[in-house]
Amino acid sequence: MIRSFLPVGQGAFYTEQFDCGMNIVYDCGSSTGKSAVEKQIADTFEPREKIQAVFISHLHEDHINGLPFLLSYCCVEKIYLPFLTEEEILLTRLIAHLENTESTFLADLLEDPLQAVEQYTLPVDTTTPELFSVMPVASNLRNRGNTTAIPSGKALADLKTSRKNWVYVPYNFQNTRRSKAFFRGLKKNGYDKKTLQSYLETSDIFSYDWNDIRKIYQTYAPGSLNSNSLVVYSGPQIPDAKMVRPYDFFLPDLTSPQSGRRNAYPDGCLFLGDYDARTEDSWKELTDYLSDYMPSVGTVQVPHHGSKHNYNEALSCGQFLLIISAGYQNKYRHPHAKVLKDMLMKKVLHFWVTEQVGSMVQFQIDEEV
Repeated sequence: MIRSFLPVGQGAFYTEQFDCGMNIVYDCGSSTGKSAVEKQIADTFEPREKIQAVFISHLHEDHINGLPFLLSYCCVEKIYLPFLTEEEILLTRLIAHLENTESTFLADLLEDPLQAVEQYTLPVDTTTPELFSVMPVASNLRNRGNTTAIPSGKALADLKTSRKNWVYVPYNFQNTRRSKAFFRGLKKNGYDKKTLQSYLETSDIFSYDWNDIRKIYQTYAPGSLNSNSLVVYSGPQIPDAKMVRPYDFFLPDLTSPQSGRRNAYPDGCLFLGDYDARTEDSWKELTDYLSDYMPSVGTVQVPHHGSKHNYNEALSCGQFLLIISAGYQNKYRHPHAKVLKDMLMKKVLHFWVTEQVGSMVQFQIDEEV
């Protein structure tokens, strides 16, 4: 299997491609430019090639704006999205407006995911991708709409790879800490949810209202606000550290894509999207829910492009090889200097994947056990 972290700049586009022809994608977008994602899609896949599953961490443009092209270029069979409550849908729309990243596709995806996907599905296909909503962890929420609900933490048995003990396990973690703080700030300043909803439905609104809301956003939710993040574990199903096989690693000429075989890193990978791992409680929640799989994790995608607001120093414990996806020149200061300093001081192997072709990182994972 080839695991690739592709150069799309300030965004995320990751693939796992098995010898049997199975293709998995995690996130598909970039605020550096949609063209960066579209180029990588065309370079990675053949036209009409089958993609068995696409996982979307959250509905921000830098993680989804390449999805329409992917749907029109390849034959996507399944799409896994994080379930959103009505409040989280409102929050997603509000943040898109505040960050000037609103799009028709995002609006359609929030309103009716199936219809949004159907608009871009490859015309020669006879079937639209199946849509699944991953329900939040420890939640009794009921699914709605035209997607199939699946619980967090359930291994997806229908994704059969050529490596028999390989599994994909999604978790939908709700980011209640920042979202609740943001809504408290709005309420404190006289904005209720009904008023916000009406603001989003009309363009007849005073600019000072948006400026006021933007100030509240920057005060109560520093470092951007994601309502949730769909975390995905990809790796061996057997939760036994003795079954984790180390393999060789080398660094080639840095003018060419970084590729190779690692040394003493387990096969599994943890895709974190923009998960808020900064606090002790949020890191414990993550590792507790994935406790069976953590011994098998050797590669971790650093959350939120290396933002200091999402980073936890436990990521640099030495068990993980770390991947940071961030634009070479971006206005967010990603990855943050404090994050890079922590990794460097602890001598942790890490890679910064940008929009530059030479920054691509690929690993070969043996499929025979």
